[in-house]
Amino acid sequence: MKPAPDRHRGIVYVASRLVPDSGIAFSPGAVAVAEGTMLLAGPKADVLRAAPAGFTRLEFPGAAILPGLVNAHTHLQIPRFTESDGIPLPVPRSFADWILRVIAWKRGSDPAVFGKHFAAAAGEALSFGTTAVGEIAGPDLSAYADSPLRARVFAEGIGFAPEAAPEVFNAVAEAVRRLGKIAASNPLVLPGVSPHTLYTAGEALLRSLGNLAIAGDLPACIHLAESAAEMAFLADGGGEIATRLYPSVGKDVSWFRGIGLPPHEYLRRAGLLREGLLLAHNVHLDRREVDALREGGARFVLCPRSNAAHGNGAPDVTHFVDAGIPFSLGTDSLGSVADLSPWAEMRIARALYRGRKKDGVLCRELFHAATESGAAALGLPGGILAPGCPADLAVVDNPGGTDDAFFRNLIERTERGNVRLTVVAGRAAHGAAE
Repeated sequence: MKPAPDRHRGIVYVASRLVPDSGIAFSPGAVAVAEGTMLLAGPKADVLRAAPAGFTRLEFPGAAILPGLVNAHTHLQIPRFTESDGIPLPVPRSFADWILRVIAWKRGSDPAVFGKHFAAAAGEALSFGTTAVGEIAGPDLSAYADSPLRARVFAEGIGFAPEAAPEVFNAVAEAVRRLGKIAASNPLVLPGVSPHTLYTAGEALLRSLGNLAIAGDLPACIHLAESAAEMAFLADGGGEIATRLYPSVGKDVSWFRGIGLPPHEYLRRAGLLREGLLLAHNVHLDRREVDALREGGARFVLCPRSNAAHGNGAPDVTHFVDAGIPFSLGTDSLGSVADLSPWAEMRIARALYRGRKKDGVLCRELFHAATESGAAALGLPGGILAPGCPADLAVVDNPGGTDDAFFRNLIERTERGNVRLTVVAGRAAHGAAE
């Protein structure tokens, strides 16, 4: 068997097409990589002429080299939920029942399985050409020490009652410290902070975790406006979150009468609405609220397949696209969706669009959302292939077409079986180098 190329000596990847970002393509194209970093990217002849002598050359005829995809919202330690015979459990129609299922899973699982779930899910993500994720931390932080994915791992805090805030804050601060220690040995991993939602993190906890993020110059991520049940509870303290969810876990929230403000004003008052805030889901927000959140500095990640699976509706893809509001895409967990395919998220987002942009132009923008915009939302390097950027790339079957038609074909035709190679920080993490 031929030994693996020495990544420190350098590799030139050559393909029928190179797409360094959503705005340009070269046919044929090539990139040169050394020590985990992009050295060169451009037309094949130019890269071969400029590449240092001695670099290994890998040819991928009939393929396209792309920036690795960014799955901006994941829970990789949550597995597919199945019956004892392996048959998948249907997603509960009640969102409160879904949350209770996750709570029961977390409480009833052998701690040894969380790391195994993460390793399996990370492998699946890589098989779709994903190189980076925005991960909500699972119960086993040690699982991230060996992450093969570039990951912003958000330490999550849950505590609604004011008296719960100090203890939860201390736990999140300790998790951030541990993730920082992991980052020192695995530079693919960076920490973040996640107050879970506005209905599970009270204002006292929101404020303290917001201050923690600011003090550490860390991004924050909040699930927002995911379900009608959430919005009912935030409006007046009613609905199934009050009558079903909290009583089932022995918590009394009868004192709560709603947040009393639009979400953007509430988040601003809590000190969270700023650059570096990432909002996940964003289904039940009107356009004025989306605009106000963006004006305050927030970025957005949309998870349309998960929203559909839970019967929660759909994000307003049309407004995000037509208003030029930066957004990214995420799959959410395997408990909600069939697989970890950003390609499927792009296709669903495409189907939800109701504006006047031509299809190829839309597909180009959705590819941008799944690459460069996702990296920016997570505060991670990459999302494009350019000198000095991380060598995070995917090699996929060339779908054909030129200009916008290429991006239309790419989104229509690409799935796991079309991904030949996924490279993270210069290392082949999925597939075989040819």
